Amino acid sequence: MRGSSTPTVALVIFEGGAATSLPEQMLRQVREGIVLDRVAQARRIQALDPIVLVTDREDLARKAEALGAHIYFTQSHSFHFGLCLQAVIRHYELERVLYMGGGAAPLASPMEIGRIVSLLQRAEALAAANNYHSADVVAFTPAVRALSAPLPPLDNLLAQALVEAGLPYRPLPRSLGLNFDVDTPTDLMVLAVHPAVGRATAAALKELELNLEPVRRAAELLLTPQADVLIFGRVGGALFQYLDTVTQCRLRLFSEERGMKAMGRDLRGEVLSLVGFLVDEVGPAGFIDRVARLAQAAFIDTRILWAHRRQTPSAADRFFSDLLVPDAIADPFTRELTAAARAAAIPILLGGHSLVAGGVWALVDAALRSKQELGAAPRS
Repeated sequence: MRGSSTPTVALVIFEGGAATSLPEQMLRQVREGIVLDRVAQARRIQALDPIVLVTDREDLARKAEALGAHIYFTQSHSFHFGLCLQAVIRHYELERVLYMGGGAAPLASPMEIGRIVSLLQRAEALAAANNYHSADVVAFTPAVRALSAPLPPLDNLLAQALVEAGLPYRPLPRSLGLNFDVDTPTDLMVLAVHPAVGRATAAALKELELNLEPVRRAAELLLTPQADVLIFGRVGGALFQYLDTVTQCRLRLFSEERGMKAMGRDLRGEVLSLVGFLVDEVGPAGFIDRVARLAQAAFIDTRILWAHRRQTPSAADRFFSDLLVPDAIADPFTRELTAAARAAAIPILLGGHSLVAGGVWALVDAALRSKQELGAAPRS
């Protein structure tokens, strides 16, 4: 522990799991860059001690350890998030914990992380998260409360479990830095056009040689007066308020099935979507044709459409769809939808919840920064 009269906060990062298909390997590469940037950032925040990386990857562990992280190895084949987190708390005798998923908050600034640390240092009992229903950044104390609680097998329900264990809840600030995370290949494309990525993350993204033209076009249209931009998916009111305030386009917003994963609606086959019924009627290609008539750019949360159809494509199919590579997709519906989106005359981005939440937010922020830089540039 670093010497200090004030209590320290442990940063615990989880990153691991198998990556079999090419898109999964791309995600793995960039998420590892995010982890390394996070460790380097954390080392500059004196009160963060220890910094613990929980992983099953030896190469990532070696690089993180060289930056100053403690390594806690786990096994992917028998992994249970809650049990593993409890083991880490016991092993390091932790009291105040900032948990972050490997792909969480790649745009978070040192100031934002520092504020969470200060919050934990002042608190006697607290559970704070960036999203109560689907968290990947969770701050909590005292950590002993987590040892007696039935923690979930996946991290997205951690905040709820801690509140059920008796910790008072406080939401973390609704900032871009804390609410954009990398879960799908579309998130990689969004991250690649944002200027605030860390060094290791930027290097990993550069190696992928992603086609960023559709993302750049969509971002530009978000700030184009009179342009129509369609957003379909699990869109919250806070994001719409932000977009309505800062964008100059006309928004066509279709928000459905918020919390479908947290509530287990997708697993129970209860998801019903008005847009999904349209796709049922006209087919995936017909749906994309109508989207292209309505807007100059579109962001589509395809996970709702699959859940509406009681369908669970493989990870490879989902991620190749996000990359707009239909020829690599086995599922006929997903292949047709992806092919139509790729062939559309407008930029159509396919993805998950992160696309229509933090992803759109990040693109607006990137476009605004670019516009400000151009405005500040001296005339030749």
